[in-house]
Amino acid sequence: MESEKLAELIEWSDGTEECLDRLKKKVSAYEDIVIFGAGIGGRETLELLQRMGVGRKVKAFSDNNNNKFDTVYMELPVINPERLRNGFKNFLVLISITAFDVIQKQLTELGIDKSDIFYFQPAGISLDKNQDMEFIKENISKLNTVYGKLEDYKSKLIYRNLLNYRITKRESYLMQLKDYIDSEANQYFDKELLADYMFNDDFVDAGAYTGDTMECFFEHYPEWKNGEGGSYLCFEASEDIYKTLCRKIELLNSEKILSYNYAVWDNEGVLKFDTDSYGNGEGSRVSDRGSSVKCCSLDKILGNRVISFLKMDIEGAEKRALLGAKEIIKRDKPVLAICIYHKPEDFFEIPFEIEDIISNEYKFYVRQYRYGQSETVLYGMPESRRTFR
Repeated sequence: MESEKLAELIEWSDGTEECLDRLKKKVSAYEDIVIFGAGIGGRETLELLQRMGVGRKVKAFSDNNNNKFDTVYMELPVINPERLRNGFKNFLVLISITAFDVIQKQLTELGIDKSDIFYFQPAGISLDKNQDMEFIKENISKLNTVYGKLEDYKSKLIYRNLLNYRITKRESYLMQLKDYIDSEANQYFDKELLADYMFNDDFVDAGAYTGDTMECFFEHYPEWKNGEGGSYLCFEASEDIYKTLCRKIELLNSEKILSYNYAVWDNEGVLKFDTDSYGNGEGSRVSDRGSSVKCCSLDKILGNRVISFLKMDIEGAEKRALLGAKEIIKRDKPVLAICIYHKPEDFFEIPFEIEDIISNEYKFYVRQYRYGQSETVLYGMPESRRTFR
């Protein structure tokens, strides 16, 4: 049976205790700890260390967001990374965000020894013993169905290694993916997958943030900037981030870029987003707590606009947002680039949702754009939009 094939590739060995033991052993060798990442991941790391009885060792946070320098987060100072060596002697930097390889390189270039840097990113995995393993066991048939639909070796390797990492918490499974992790500049724009596609209609950027995807898009498709193609439609939920996005759009001076201060959902209303204390949206997610944001469905707000590409990175709202775009997907069959890392169930629920909307149209691929459990993108490539077959 197909389900047995994926099950045979999974290491059914819960690594929670081993993971926590590694953390305890590492922390015990240092007087001071600095947590890199003054956001949700950093907050969860601090809370875990406090439960372990070593929270007092944490003396500060550090972050690359210069708006956070010399501020206070979780009652601790946030320090510019360039000042870390001046402020502490025997200290460990715990990296709580997913760009581990990038941050490690940055810190070593600042003179911090690799042995004094430790990757511990609790967001996205459970530290309750057996919880992740039991979740995967319960859903192995669904996961296997998706695994069987993935079109290439690269997709299958990423998919099963991320599942194995979730269970074992062993970094070796991430290390095996290092040669398959693409640059974030290519996120949503895999050259190999998109080579046979042209985008003459509108592009939807759901979760536009400060315009990072928009900038990458115009680098990949400069002809759009010069008048070819449709409009670029930005959706950003956070009011503060939306203002930054609008300033960037003004600098581009293009009538083809339209912006909407909405979260994308399956209906109109209000959602709550849990963000870090600075409200910058990094690591934000749909939650029962947090700030309220307006939401809309793409079907309703976009009407009869023809969409050729639909990208979603909307902090756990992707499944509901796809449901709110089902008429667009059925009618226009856009290329889909959907993040599937915000919730464990996204690994199977999002491809299932796409197939429920329209069956036998999309071929599925998975790509990874960061070391760790984030920036995992499911591509849905529609056969009917291919220019070469």
